Amino acid sequence: MILLVYITRMLHSYTSYILKRGKFLVPSRGVLRLNQKFWYVISFVLIVLLAGCGAVQNNHITQVQSITADSLNVVQHPTPTTSISIPRQIATPTAITHAYQPTGAPPTTIPGSGIGPSPYGHPPAVTAEEYQLTQQLFALINHDRAVRGLYPFTWNATLAGGARLHSWNMFHCGFSHTCPDGLNQCVRIANEGFAGFTDCGENIGLAGPSSPPWNNVYAVQESMINEGSSGWHFIHLTSTTLHRIGVGIYVDANGWVWFTEDMVS
Repeated sequence: MILLVYITRMLHSYTSYILKRGKFLVPSRGVLRLNQKFWYVISFVLIVLLAGCGAVQNNHITQVQSITADSLNVVQHPTPTTSISIPRQIATPTAITHAYQPTGAPPTTIPGSGIGPSPYGHPPAVTAEEYQLTQQLFALINHDRAVRGLYPFTWNATLAGGARLHSWNMFHCGFSHTCPDGLNQCVRIANEGFAGFTDCGENIGLAGPSSPPWNNVYAVQESMINEGSSGWHFIHLTSTTLHRIGVGIYVDANGWVWFTEDMVS
């Protein structure tokens, strides 16, 4: 910096000397040109000034970090993103099985009809399919009781005949406890010869066509037992005041299975 000041002063003094002596411009071949000595001085001064500016500029450069293979550390902070969890869904096909251990001997006396109103005539004879479904349904009812620590229901043929007649009537007059004459189920059961009972109950079901037919019958029956303690089907099926039962099934021409379960104390 001191050198620049000194050179500037020297240039100023020399310029003043040239101007005073009138030798700033000199004629050469009819043309005025700059004094050669003055030109050398100007060139020298410019070189020194440029070098000095570069040195001053370099003094203001702040070295933040040396970029070398060992000292360069680049820390990346990626923007966090919400994690999306997609659960796997695996559907494993399983065969439809209804494995349960029948409780007690299957009923062998399954009447085709019973005592009660028959405005549509008496139902046709029990088919082999209806016979088998009746035995399976009776066995399932007692199985569901057994796994809950309850005694088995006792088969009653009179109740079974009245239940079959009611299933036949429902096929004609609709799915109801009170068709065809409006009497409730306990009055109907009492009229079959059970007057004086202390408790009675009835479950009715309608299962659509399936192959085999037992598949949908089983599904309907298990929906009853799985209703829970507030459902009347569950209350009847797990009762400790009902002891006798009769099951009546009618399968219509379209494969619909109408069934009735009548119970008394």
